[in-house]
Amino acid sequence: MNDGSDTARTIAVVLNWCAEEDTAACVASLLADVIPGLDVLIVDNQSPDGSGARLAARFSSLAFLQTGANLGYAGGNLRAIEWALSRQYDFVLICNDDAEVRVGCVGAMLSALRNDPQAAACAPTIVHPGADELIWWAGGEWLPYKAMGTHPRYGKPLAELRTAHPHAESVTFLTGCVLLLRAEALIACGGFREEFFAYVEDLELSVRLHRAVWRLLWVPQAVAVHKVPFPAPDASPFAIRLRDVNRRRLVALHYGRLQALVFAAWFYPTRVAHLLRYTVRGDRAHARAIVAGMFDAIAAPRP
Repeated sequence: MNDGSDTARTIAVVLNWCAEEDTAACVASLLADVIPGLDVLIVDNQSPDGSGARLAARFSSLAFLQTGANLGYAGGNLRAIEWALSRQYDFVLICNDDAEVRVGCVGAMLSALRNDPQAAACAPTIVHPGADELIWWAGGEWLPYKAMGTHPRYGKPLAELRTAHPHAESVTFLTGCVLLLRAEALIACGGFREEFFAYVEDLELSVRLHRAVWRLLWVPQAVAVHKVPFPAPDASPFAIRLRDVNRRRLVALHYGRLQALVFAAWFYPTRVAHLLRYTVRGDRAHARAIVAGMFDAIAAPRP
């Protein structure tokens, strides 16, 4: 593999799950950001609405991978990473199906990794759609006591960052929404862990890479759009359960005894408070999700 600017090969991965138009728009944005050596791979998690087959026909000149089952964001993208590494790609760009890159985004991220051989991965500034250009993610940090990654600039105008952050900056948490990964680091440390399915899989990979003494970079001048509402609505019961189970899974994988105790001292009291709040509201679905997040069994990690 070679990460030289003239010969490096990059694969952009877009994972589809019943989101044909969003996936198509994401793919179109990648094709518009013309980068030498950039290929695009569409991956489908066996979408029951048939959108995978339609996307394969719609973009017949692009590579297509059918996973054969709903493996979640972590599992579907892991299959794509394995596909890319087996074909000797130098960089793997993961893009959420409801994200779009702006022109220059991919090039700026590639330059950041080429200029820093110790950097395993980087992510761009990501904004909400609309003229206000409010930040969704712009650099993040891992908070061990919460087992979560932060979005400290969430909701701030993009204009505030343009002069204040002219260069790539080290961080300890990268979002998986738009994420460029160096193949060398993936070979050394692995990609997403499939058992995470969705939520916290990006933090777990960030922690793993960080602890292996790789650097993680936020590239402020690279910009992508995440088509989600602002402000964010309340998390669904599905998201709450998976998020909290995966926080506990992260702790089991990476924390020592003291760190785990500090996490438990924050996690369980705050979950009880949320449980009481939902119970008072009569919201049984969210209350059940809180309980499941606290007590669902965590399967043994896969190798």
